[in-house]
This record gives sequence, C-alpha cells and structure tokens, in this order.
Amino acid sequence: MRRITIWCPFFALVLGSAVSQAAIVTVVETGGDDEATDTITAKWTGVTYDTTIDNEPVPGTAGDPYTVGVFMSTAPAFVDRNHRYLDDPGGGLSLPSYLLGQEYIMSGNDNRDNADYQLDITIDTFSRIYMLIDNRLSNGDGSTPPGIGPGSMEWITNDGWLPVLTGNNRASDALIPDELPFDEGADDTIEQYSSVYYRDFAAGVAQVFQADNAGRNMYGVVVAPIPEPSASLVLIMTLGGFLCRRRRA
Repeated sequence: MRRITIWCPFFALVLGSAVSQAAIVTVVETGGDDEATDTITAKWTGVTYDTTIDNEPVPGTAGDPYTVGVFMSTAPAFVDRNHRYLDDPGGGLSLPSYLLGQEYIMSGNDNRDNADYQLDITIDTFSRIYMLIDNRLSNGDGSTPPGIGPGSMEWITNDGWLPVLTGNNRASDALIPDELPFDEGADDTIEQYSSVYYRDFAAGVAQVFQADNAGRNMYGVVVAPIPEPSASLVLIMTLGGFLCRRRRA
C-alpha cells in the first residue's frame, strides 16, 4: 500500500505539468497598410519594437522601444492608436477573466477597412483564439452585438467561430455575447464596447481576415492555451487513477 500512496500525488504532479503555456510563435500580416510610420505591421506578446509615432501605442516619443505585454486592463489595443482595453467596474463591467494574462496581438486600427487583410498566426500548442469585435460592426449600434453577416465579417460565421456566452456583458445576459469595455482616449473613459467570439485551433497556423469596419475599430485577437494531453499521458493518468482508486478502496 505504501507504494500506491507515493504514486497518487505523483500522478497529480504529472497532470499538472501537462498544462502547456500558450505561445504565439509568429504573426504574418498581409493586406495591411504597412506604412513606414503609423500603421506598422501587427505586433504580439513578447515582441519589442521601436515606436514610430509619438504617444502610440502608449505615451512616449517616437523611437522609444515598446514590448507588448499580456492582455490586461490598460493594455493598448493597436500599434497606431493610444486606445486601450479597460476595466469599468463603475459601469458594471470588467474585462472577462478568461482573457486576462493571455497572449494577444496588436494590429493597426487603420486596417479596419482593408478588404485583403489577413493574419496568419502560428501557435505551438492547442489554443482557443478569441476575437474581440467592435459592437458597431454593420449597423453602427454600440449597444447591441456586432451585425455579422454579408459584407460584415461573414467569415466569422462561415469558419465556425462562436460567441462566448457567460453573461459577462452589460445586461448580464447569457443569451448574448460577452462584452468588454474599450477606452479610445486613454483617459479612463469608456467610449465603446466589443463582443467576444472564439474558435479552437490545433498547433499550426490559424488565420483571421478582414474587419469590414470602416470608421470604427479594428478587432482584437487573444490566444489562450487549451491543454491537450498526449496518448501516453492519458495512459499514465488512467493507470494512476486505477491505482489511486484501489488505495481508497
């Protein structure tokens, strides 16, 4: 019995170590404005680059190095704006907890109307990718979910993306997509809201496309890991569970 007592916590340790860390390996942008300044190519968590415009994406001087952090309150949304994601507890809505601390991509807001825009996102582990879509898509109404359909990010529906429905929205309604507040002036004031959609991807290349949102905000992208145990680990866990059950019996 003593050996089995030793093995039970060991299996718990193995299970815990199986949780892999999400990692965006690289992001390749095509169809973007890709200007020498202002709307430069997309950057992502861990990437350090020299800013090209004063006070974008954070207060400072052009040429200052900036390293993209993880998704959190006050995280800048775009490479060419001082817009940011922001908790709004006073307004009754905070950023969804499942997004916090995850890797994310800062694209160019000026790419919101580029028909040929595409991001090829290489990830090294099975992950859930979240799209943060401006509520004003299609109809300009920021108080309702985005109007996804013909001419308005229809690829979201066609490619199997789904709304996240946890009730994390201003109405606390689990029948409409989760929302997050958006601070366009970096002045702790909420001007807009985005809705959250998701799709799961195996390690490899995930693709997202045009925003169809002229005059409004480009979407955001957050990447979160989903642990996917290997066949050998499943066998070890199964054996461990059997032995632990024997011990308890």
